[in-house]
Amino acid sequence: MPKVYQLSNEEVSKILHLKLPCKTVKEILKLLNRSKSMIYRVVTCKTPYEPKLRSGRPRVTDIRSDRRIQRMASSQTMSVPEITGASRLQISNNTVHRRIIESGYMIHAKMAR
Repeated sequence: MPKVYQLSNEEVSKILHLKLPCKTVKEILKLLNRSKSMIYRVVTCKTPYEPKLRSGRPRVTDIRSDRRIQRMASSQTMSVPEITGASRLQISNNTVHRRIIESGYMIHAKMAR
């Protein structure tokens, strides 16, 4: 699922600045072309605005291990199960296959799952 667009600090300051001269939320959303819920979140929160935390399961691999998987797939002629065995993580073949596809390498080449 894609991430939702986050407000920049400039946009937050614009919203708060527009709210000071008693502009309504409807007027602000028409001026800035943002959703009503996003504007309400900025206006009503008592602490400084911070984006919502993302829910969902965390990734098993980090950026460094993703790069290691991509390097093994591009430089050596290793199959997905061989890469899974060579990686130091306990990950599935499907995860390795997904990371290779995400990288953009070998999209058209046939890979063993």
